[in-house]
Amino acid sequence: MQTNALYYGDCLDWMQQWDDQSVDLIYLDPPFNSKANYNQLFHKDGGGNAQFRAFTDMWFWDEAAADRLSMYENALGRKAHNVIVGLKRILGHCGMLSYLTYMAERLEHCYRLLKDTGSIYIHCDPTASHYLKVLMDAIFTKNGGGVFKNEIVWHYQAGTKGKKHFGRKHDIVFFFAMKKHKINRISKPVINPARYNKIDVDGRRYDVNGQGRKYYLDDGQTCDDVWTYVQEKQFQQLNSQSKERLGYDTQKPEALLERIIKASSNEGDIVLDPFCGCGTTVAAARKLNRQFIGIDISSFAIDLVIERKLCDKSVPTYGIPSSLRSAEKLARENPFNFESWAITRLPGFAPNTKQVADGGVDGRATITHQPDNWDTKLALAQVKGGKFSLSGLRDFMHVTDRDQAALGCYVTLKPVNSTAARTEVANTGKISISGEGAFPRMQIWSIEDYFDQRTPRLPLMNDPYTGKPMVLPQLF
Repeated sequence: MQTNALYYGDCLDWMQQWDDQSVDLIYLDPPFNSKANYNQLFHKDGGGNAQFRAFTDMWFWDEAAADRLSMYENALGRKAHNVIVGLKRILGHCGMLSYLTYMAERLEHCYRLLKDTGSIYIHCDPTASHYLKVLMDAIFTKNGGGVFKNEIVWHYQAGTKGKKHFGRKHDIVFFFAMKKHKINRISKPVINPARYNKIDVDGRRYDVNGQGRKYYLDDGQTCDDVWTYVQEKQFQQLNSQSKERLGYDTQKPEALLERIIKASSNEGDIVLDPFCGCGTTVAAARKLNRQFIGIDISSFAIDLVIERKLCDKSVPTYGIPSSLRSAEKLARENPFNFESWAITRLPGFAPNTKQVADGGVDGRATITHQPDNWDTKLALAQVKGGKFSLSGLRDFMHVTDRDQAALGCYVTLKPVNSTAARTEVANTGKISISGEGAFPRMQIWSIEDYFDQRTPRLPLMNDPYTGKPMVLPQLF
């Protein structure tokens, strides 16, 4: 484990490599089973008729879920064994059980990593919070040496309204801790400052309770378990005008993480976020002089943290290729992760949601301005981690025609020197954009080109997660 670092990949793969009792505080905002898909939708006139993955927050019963369930049914000694078996009887084989078996594996390692003075906060919404509470009870409190401390309600301004239900305007944050956990007093502004109408000898305003004890206005009021934007504006959900906003749908306000980190850690402590997303936790931890570790399965998220949240390219990253050799290793060992990472090396492109039976498309993008000689703004990409084949390139060229894409990028590990391939690519012609010039309709670009800082010739592209035009070196 290296601190003040980011890790690319599944948090389960990373956490199971690390030593017991090595982390002081864990905050996780995992994907909820909310049946909401946070992917950006693009239509043919603005970038394609498909969904792109920031991440997909939907769960189904599949072979992987069945394997996880079988493991828990047969592993009597695992902390989540009883609760998973019980939930199977209640829920049956369904998306929710798939989600809960996924979370159980990762929460068991969170428990193992926590020091005996540590704390964990898990952020969730009401769709799955009751199931996650049962899961956390089984892992942390039943013979686990931990205790349940609070169900924190984060009340925000934005939310869903409906004719047949009350407005839904809160998330839940469960606070569990080991029995020797540390806790620091956190205050908030008092609700009725007019009551503090007495002046002490040092000039401080105060009020007294029935026992004659003094409460000073500048000490604030001890926080309770409802954190609301009504009393503290910094707890509002981030809107499109917020200076913090990075275009990441589930981004949380930094003030929320600062409160958690201040309450349950001290300077120098290690803070882990296994689903770090756009990096709010790691940014807050660094600001408060804690050591941080962030993990995310999206290479786009890791780039976002470094480039926009931390604005520090010196932060070490693990799991993301730093050389052609490490890229080749990733392509061999985890082809899907390699595809996703390679796609996000192309400015403006996002990985396809489907990685199996994807119709010959691994990534899509939106050209900012409509080409003069083409009817769509759609750009497509395909990644090949193995040996180049001319037939594979031809298949992708057929896909770009089929989907009426304005341009296509065929991404390989090493540069393609085939004369036949170069000739066929050149024969696809060019697209023209007023004010920008002409661009090849089809390009072959390699990961070796990327490490040698040779970029493909692309027009101005939209950021796939904000829809706004991006400067090409902005993210990568």
